[in-house]
Amino acid sequence: MKLAPNAAILPIRNGQGGNLVLAWDDTNLVLIDAGYPNDFDEITQAIAAEGFNAANLTHLIITHQDWDHVGCIAELQKIAPKMQIYAHSDELEYLDGTTNPIKLANMLAKYETLDDGGKDFCNMWKNFYANQKIGKITAVADKETWEICGGIEFVHVPGHTPGHIAPYLQASKILVCGDAANIHDGQMVGSNPVYTHDMPLAEKSLAKMQSYPLSGIVAYHGGFLAISK
Repeated sequence: MKLAPNAAILPIRNGQGGNLVLAWDDTNLVLIDAGYPNDFDEITQAIAAEGFNAANLTHLIITHQDWDHVGCIAELQKIAPKMQIYAHSDELEYLDGTTNPIKLANMLAKYETLDDGGKDFCNMWKNFYANQKIGKITAVADKETWEICGGIEFVHVPGHTPGHIAPYLQASKILVCGDAANIHDGQMVGSNPVYTHDMPLAEKSLAKMQSYPLSGIVAYHGGFLAISK
């Protein structure tokens, strides 16, 4: 679904698998986030529905480390040889396998108290992170701006995770919030406290996001919200 002349939202599994964003210009094709594992076919089909071939992706921006945002990185790399991967520097150790992602580490810390279903879930994600083969990830910094696709600014919005970023599409004034913001009763609200690493920091990040001139936001688990000011 088009958000702007050069951007579209990709609601994977009707949004239950997340709301990815695609942006483009004459020479660049940018995907924001990579869904759950097993979403590869639907992601590539959604890109095709917007008139593009996933094999031509040039940039993959990862908002943060969680499994539902990184699931198809390796598969996308295999079909898109030009694609470079980007994330905030504070997320790199979790993405490159140096450190267990925060939510996985929390599950592992209480592993013996989990029921069988919880242990199976924990083991599934432990195996996923241990076995995913991701190439080089390039760090981006707060306020770094790319002069492509109408301008993409990286907004560092820590709290949900330490290195969470929200790419800001300057031409359309749309902020891609990942899990740093949600939509409730038609309003932009903050990160879900249940899944947030540092809630006071997340609240500061919400205020930071709201300070931008916004025509709309994309919340990963909520979809698109138009904003009028």
